[in-house]
Parts: sequence; C-alpha cells; structure tokens
Amino acid sequence: MTPRRRLLVLLTLAALVSPVGLSAGPILDAILGVRNDVDVNVVVDMTEEGRKLAPPTKEKPTFYFPVLAGYREEGALVAGEKSPPPTAVAKLFAKALAAQNYYVVGPKTGAPTIILVFHWGYMNPKIDDTGDPDNPQTIFWNQKEMLALVAGNTLGNLGAFSFDREDILQAAKDDRYFAVLSAYDFAAAKEKKKKLLWQAKMSTPSNRVSLAEVIGSMIAAGGPHFGRETKRPESVAKPIAKEGKVEVGTAVIVPDAPDKAKTPEEKK
Repeated sequence: MTPRRRLLVLLTLAALVSPVGLSAGPILDAILGVRNDVDVNVVVDMTEEGRKLAPPTKEKPTFYFPVLAGYREEGALVAGEKSPPPTAVAKLFAKALAAQNYYVVGPKTGAPTIILVFHWGYMNPKIDDTGDPDNPQTIFWNQKEMLALVAGNTLGNLGAFSFDREDILQAAKDDRYFAVLSAYDFAAAKEKKKKLLWQAKMSTPSNRVSLAEVIGSMIAAGGPHFGRETKRPESVAKPIAKEGKVEVGTAVIVPDAPDKAKTPEEKK
C-alpha cells in the first residue's frame, strides 16, 4: 500500500470511529486535489465615456437591453468542452446584475440606457517551443489576449518587479474559463454606432473543474464590480457548484426581438 493510500485509509477510519465526528472531508479533498471553492480573477476596464456614468442605485436603477453572444472557445482547443445552457447563463447574469440595481428592460420599466452583451467559454494559452536546441525559446502566440483577460488595462498599475505582476503573468499561462460582460451605450447603438462603456472580465483556472461548476461562481464574483473600474485585478474566492449544476435563480423577462418569428415549440 502506498503512503498516500495508507493516509487516506487512516483518515477515513478516524472519521468513522471518532466520537466527536472528525471532519476529514476537507483534508481528503485537499489530498485528492478536489476543489471546493474557486479563486476568480475579476477585472473591469472602463472607457472615458463609461467613467462619466454613476453606478446605479436602488433609487436610480439602470435598465439594459440584453444580448446573448454565447459560448466561445479561444486559444488551444480542448475536445469535449461543453457550455451550460445559454438561457441558464443569461439568468445567472441577470440575477447578479439585479443585485447591483441593473434591470432588464420590460413593458413596465424605464427606457434602456445601455446594452449588455454576455459571452463565456474558455481561453487557453498557445505556447510553442522553437525547436532550436542551441537557442531554446518559446513563442507565446496569444499572450496579448491572455493578458487582456486576466489583467485588462491594469497591468501598467502593477510594479515591474512586484509579486502581483508575477502572479498575473503566471495566470496568463493557465488554461482558463471566463465570463465577460460588455456594456455599450444604447443611444449610440440606435444610431448604428458602437460605443463601449465598460467591460467586466471574470476568469478562473480550468483544471479539475467544469465550466458548469464555475460559471455561477465567476458571475457572482464579478457582480459587485459591474460598472466599477478596477485599478488592479481582484481575486475573489467563491464556492463551486456541486456535480456541475447551474443555479439559475428567479426567471427574468427578456424582450423578444420584434422581427424574429417563433415556432410553437419556442413559444412553449
């Protein structure tokens, strides 16, 4: 019996015979590499136009028109990755937004002032060896995109030799799941202009977890930061969903596009 297996057996027996009920679960999880919580990297970039907007309050909420951009795979592709149901993800976003006084536009609400675009998925680094034994080097093909995900526009705020900067540079080399929320000016969109106000990016390493397990954690971690610029990336610890379940919360009303006909099954 290996030392690792022997320790697992001893911990299990101790939990069974202890009169006080030894809590061996967290210890076993740590040994086996099971993740019960997740560290979510949160960064929010704002444009000059976005900085002019005050965050919504209970007395002055912000109404938005939602756009579901959906699931994306970027960087080195991984076979077998699956997205949670898009409607469930949209509800997770809506729930986190409502907690910050952002509400989906509806028949009884005020006019929307922003468009919120939701997308999620995974982004993996693409790093190759040059293959030159005399001058070994690596090429980080999508370093710019990975750094944009984990640091946004905040990299310049981190000291050149700080531990924070080293942590961010390392995080850019991890396979990561992400959820991104982009806010655009609604009035500009009506004039067929694309005016970005702010963008919130939440991500976490994808090792030993599925996207379904962490999508809710990422969105919940980002919620308090929506519409608020971060000076440096924030790390937020959140529990993960067990067995890959996505908690969707209370349903919200999303207005139908007027020019899109629905089938009887879709109406149902």
